Amino acid sequence: MQDQPQVVQILPMYHPKGEEVLKDLAGVKKFNDFDEATIINYLENNHVDGIILRAPAKITPAIIDAGKHLKAISGAGIGVDNIDVDHATNKGIKVLHAPKINSQATAEHTVGLIMAVMKNIVPFHEEMKKGNFGYRDGRFTFELKGKTLGLVGFGSIAQKVASIMARAFDMNVMVYVRRMTEEREEIQKELGYQFTMDVNEVFEKSDVISVHIPLNQNTQQFINIKHFELMKPNAVFINTARGGVINQDDLTQVLRDKRILGAGVDVYDPEPPISNHPYYELDNIVMTPHIGGISEEAARETTETITRNLIKAIKGEQVETIVN
Repeated sequence: MQDQPQVVQILPMYHPKGEEVLKDLAGVKKFNDFDEATIINYLENNHVDGIILRAPAKITPAIIDAGKHLKAISGAGIGVDNIDVDHATNKGIKVLHAPKINSQATAEHTVGLIMAVMKNIVPFHEEMKKGNFGYRDGRFTFELKGKTLGLVGFGSIAQKVASIMARAFDMNVMVYVRRMTEEREEIQKELGYQFTMDVNEVFEKSDVISVHIPLNQNTQQFINIKHFELMKPNAVFINTARGGVINQDDLTQVLRDKRILGAGVDVYDPEPPISNHPYYELDNIVMTPHIGGISEEAARETTETITRNLIKAIKGEQVETIVN
């Protein structure tokens, strides 16, 4: 329809439901591959009201400048590190995300990675496929009961992870936060979680460390060798946040030297990982392809929500998920 908003979609959505909704609500030009020059050329020669994209596609200043009629841009989930939010803001373009919708999925995936590393599930599985039942001899798994879960950050995902691990496994919970609030003081009293504004304390005292902070200028490689070297020899490191919040070479080093028990990783910098990524040579890491938040349920709800919110933002309607 002529009066429909015109939207550029970069890369397929995580669930077809979102694409169905988008086609009902807007005229859509879909790019199945991310090529900056091609997208710039299209924007320069067509009226486009909005862009919806998912990583590894990026919204650069050049793309924003080319979209003379752009009103709104939406990412695919909670993170907007692949969108130049500052440049969009300067141009008066709204940037949207979808916070909390995939929190349950990501929290469950985090727990899955913790279990996979602590129980050595992947190596046992691979050896069983070879018929090597004896691989278990002399090898032990580790229990979670009574151990300390250290969380870096305390957003919606971290809160769900804390709840699952404390209730299901009777783990103690220690949380690094940048500031204390009355709400966190109440949580500390009611649930017994220990909050600290010293991230080193989390790395020193925790048996499992799980990262849940966004990627921005302040958190780029926030976690590095000085933190990893504080970890206990049988501690586990989990990252389902963003690859860029840690120094990947430093994590590789401590894993290669067997200074910690192992790691579970769902995110990388860049994505997809380079073909000779140092993680690939390690035998004490469990890797998944940034799939933590993409459960069937979360992907369906997220794609439909971001689509409807993008159209609302283009039309000037009130939307709570505008980040700028």
